[in-house]
Amino acid sequence: MFGPSSASADNSWDGQPFIFDKVRVSDERRSDAFLRVFERARCQMVQMTSEQQDAHTADAEFVTHLAGRLLGYGKALPPTPVPSKEYAALCDVTDMTKNDSFDLFYGMYKFNPNAKSHIAKIRDNLARVEQKLAAKEAYLLAREELRNSDRQRLISECKQLLREVAQNSQPDVVAKAKDSDGK
Repeated sequence: MFGPSSASADNSWDGQPFIFDKVRVSDERRSDAFLRVFERARCQMVQMTSEQQDAHTADAEFVTHLAGRLLGYGKALPPTPVPSKEYAALCDVTDMTKNDSFDLFYGMYKFNPNAKSHIAKIRDNLARVEQKLAAKEAYLLAREELRNSDRQRLISECKQLLREVAQNSQPDVVAKAKDSDGK
């Protein structure tokens, strides 16, 4: 299954899935000759019914277009002169879906019985990620606060110990001073 944007820059169909079903075939040799054209182009030949193909691809297409629309709105993916491969792939998804009409997207939504559950899963996953981020941030802030309070406590203890050492060593210093003066 491929379209104009699916083939590589050299227009190769190598590895692209070619989904077919032999329906109403009256001339088996002619049908096989037609399919061999795509086999020789090294397409990945997949035989399945249109119903099976719809079931396998409807969810993937809807989620892809949903992600493209989510990331495309409001410049969620700002341009960068040095994109990573992952970032470039996300930009490719938005580029592939940005020119498709909202009517097409709505059709994917309306006629895919799983569309609402995919939206709910994405919403739940986003909430889960936000919760994890908030928990990590709270943990790091608490750890830093604990370190700061421990540091303050240690500084106070050190000051107290230094005072005690200074007080305890002063009689020795005075006694030694008296001994050296001869008094």
